[in-house]
Amino acid sequence: MPVSAPGLAPTLGLVSRFPSCVLVAATVAAMLVLASACSGGSGGSGGSGGTPPSVPSSSLSTGGSGTGTPGAASAATDPAALRWSPGNPMPVAVSEVGVAVLNGQIHVLGGYVGGRAHSTTHVVLDTATGAWQTAAPLPVPLDHIGAVGLAGRVYAAGGYGSEGKPTSALYVYNPGSDRWSTAAPLPSPRTAAVAVVLAGRLHLVGGKTSSVAGAASVDTAEHDVYDPASDRWSTAAPMSTARDHAAGAVVGGRLHVAAGRPGDLTGHEVYDPGTDRWSTAAPLPLGRSAVAGTELDGRFVVLGGENSGESAVYRNVAAFDARTGRWTSLEELPQGRQGIGAAVVDGVLYLPGGGPSAGPAEQTNTTLVLGR
Repeated sequence: MPVSAPGLAPTLGLVSRFPSCVLVAATVAAMLVLASACSGGSGGSGGSGGTPPSVPSSSLSTGGSGTGTPGAASAATDPAALRWSPGNPMPVAVSEVGVAVLNGQIHVLGGYVGGRAHSTTHVVLDTATGAWQTAAPLPVPLDHIGAVGLAGRVYAAGGYGSEGKPTSALYVYNPGSDRWSTAAPLPSPRTAAVAVVLAGRLHLVGGKTSSVAGAASVDTAEHDVYDPASDRWSTAAPMSTARDHAAGAVVGGRLHVAAGRPGDLTGHEVYDPGTDRWSTAAPLPLGRSAVAGTELDGRFVVLGGENSGESAVYRNVAAFDARTGRWTSLEELPQGRQGIGAAVVDGVLYLPGGGPSAGPAEQTNTTLVLGR
C-alpha cells in the first residue's frame, strides 16, 4: 500500500528550482519513512507492527498469559490512570446498603445507621450537580438489599428485614411520583446477593436464603431472573459456589461474580446468558467479602471489603480485564471500606458510605470518587 511521507509534498514542490538535488533528497526521505513504517517506529503507539503500551505491573496480577489488543490500554481508558478524590458527603452515615443507578442519579437504599441494622434510608446523588437529596423512604426497614436501576424504575430486591431474616419482597420506586410499590416476590427469601441488570432483566445471584432446618439463613448459589415487562421471575443456571456478600458486575454482556463468604473466597465465576452456563476465570488475588463490584472502562472492578473474621477492613481495589485474563491493582481507597456498593456514571466511579472499620459498629457518610 502507498505510504505518505510527512513534508514530502512541499519538498517535491521545489523541484522546478533545484531539480536534481531535491529529487535525491525526496527519494531519501521517502526511503526513511518507509523504513520507519516497516519497523513500527521508535515512538509510535499504534499500528499492528508497533509496540503496544505496557500494562501496569502489580503484585496483585495473576492468571492468564494473553497480551490483549495492542493500543487498547491507553492512558485515556486505563483505570490505572484514575485517582480518588472526595465527593460531597451523604445526608446520613450508612453501611450494608443497596446502590442503584438510574438516569444519572445514584440511589442508596437501606442499611445500618448508627450501628443498628435495618433502616428505610433512601438518599439520591445527582451526579450532574454533586448534590444529595432525600427521597421517599423504603416501605420497611431493610439492609443488605440487592438494588438496580431498570426500565425507568429502581428495584430493591430482598435483604434482611426487621426480624433479621432474609425477605422475599421486591419493591419498586418510581422517581416521577416519588413513590414505592410492590412487584412479584422473589422465588425464595434472599439477602446479601449480587444484583445486576443483564439484557434488560434483573439477575439476582447467590446470597443467603432461609433454612428449612430452622437456621436464620444459609448460603445459596441460586440464580433468579426478573422480567419487568411481565412482572415474573424465572430460574437460570446456579453458580458452582454458594456465597454471600460477593461482588458482581456485567462486562461485555457477561456476568462476573467474585469474592464473598463463607471464608474469604477468591473464586471468580462468569455467566454467559447465551448458553446459560458458568465458567471459571482467574481468581481474585485477595480473598474478602462485604465488597463492592462494578464495571469500569470494560473491566470488572472489586473494591474494599473485610475479612471473614471481621478483624480487618481493606483499601484494596482490583480490576479484571477479560481481554488479558489478568487482574491488576488500581489506586487504593483513601480509607478502608466494607458493606459498600459502587456505581459508575459517565466513566466516574462513586463509592458512597460504608463501614470504615470491620463489623457493623461504625458507618461513614463520606463519598469517594474515582475519576480523571
